[in-house]
Formats: sequence, C-alpha cells, structure tokens
Amino acid sequence: MNKLILLSLATVIGAHAQAFSVGIIGGAPFTDVVKKDVVSGLQSIPKSTNFTIGPSFRVGLPASLRIEVDALYRPYSFSLALPGSSTNISANQWRFPVLLQYRFGTPVVKPFLESGLSFDHLSGISAAAKSITSGPGYLLHPTDAGIVLGGGVDVKIPFFRVSGELRYTRQTVSNFASISNLNQAELLLGIHF
Repeated sequence: MNKLILLSLATVIGAHAQAFSVGIIGGAPFTDVVKKDVVSGLQSIPKSTNFTIGPSFRVGLPASLRIEVDALYRPYSFSLALPGSSTNISANQWRFPVLLQYRFGTPVVKPFLESGLSFDHLSGISAAAKSITSGPGYLLHPTDAGIVLGGGVDVKIPFFRVSGELRYTRQTVSNFASISNLNQAELLLGIHF
C-alpha cells in the first residue's frame, strides 16, 4: 500500500514538474571575501579575482516553484601586512547553494525570487594560512553555511533559457579571524538547457 501511495505521489509530482535543466552560471561578486582593514597593527588587503563560475541544476516543481542547486568556484586570496613584511594567503572557495525559487510572469519572461542555504568550503588553503596560529588572519573555519536571498529573471530563447540575478549570501561564521567579510553579494548570469 505504501508503495502505491509513493508511486502515485511521484506520478503527480512528475506530471507537474516543468523540467529538469542543467547549465552553467557565473558572474561578478560586488564584495571581496575579506575586508580591507587594520586590526592590531596588521593590515588585511583583499586580492581575490572577482569572478564566480560553476554548474547549475534546476528542477521544476508544481505551483511555479523550482529548486536550484549550484556548485560555484571562486579564487580566494589576500595579504596580511605588517610594516616591513607581508604574507600572501590563497585558497579556493566552493559554494553550494540550495535554493527554492518562485517564478511568475509570462511563459517567455519569468521574474523569480529565491531563498535558501549555502554550504561553503575552502580547499587548497596555502601553507602561509596554516602557519598563522592566532590573531587576525588565523584560519577559524574552512567550512561554513549561510543564508541566501535573491531575485532575477529568466528569458526563454529556443532550446535554452538565459537568466540574470542578484544574489546575497550571509555567512554564519568567519573563515579567518577578524577579517572575513560575512556579507557577499554578486551579479550572476546563467544559461540552462
């Protein structure tokens, strides 16, 4: 009996699901991953390249809803400077947002609002970062989570959709002591097939 109920539910959801799509999304962050600041005489200088890119997966749901899951890559780098010396730190930031989107509008142009969670991880952390044992710039958390809010628009072109969006992420913990920028905003463009 339970199998029959699950099969019926899957059939109803499958009949209402508008599509499964795969694409690529990329863009430009408005903010760097660390703040330009002076803490206890130590100056942090952001040096990250300002791009984000990665694959994107979407599943249409009933009631104009859609789930989107992305795997976004962003190079991460900064310098910590004292008078007369400086240390360069780098890593790769991987952000995995899981978003629920609500779409409205015409079949060709569909504005959408989104919210969800982002799970972030730093990989390839430079040896210089691991050599800092305390104080500003000390690696606190290589992994964190955050809340995501955003909005944008999808435009349907034959055989694919183009999307543009503004996305805001608020991290819950700092990666590096005293210098991490917990607020991230970015402009993203995507193509889905």
